[in-house]
Amino acid sequence: MAIYDRRAHSGLRTLGITLSHAPSRYSRYIETIDQLLAAAPTPIRHWTPRNMDTALYWLNHPTDTTTSA
Repeated sequence: MAIYDRRAHSGLRTLGITLSHAPSRYSRYIETIDQLLAAAPTPIRHWTPRNMDTALYWLNHPTDTTTSA
């Protein structure tokens, strides 16, 4: 099951891929993951769709979560 949230979609946008809010968005998201995996270099090409989904989720995660005093 895909994480499928705004952070994963933000990861796609970072790669220059935008999904519209038209019907069947989830299906298009899964198709996009499959296309990314098919075009990816080794070893990424051998990732599972879940691995790619997780990578997209973390792509735009804030790396600095500390606050300045």
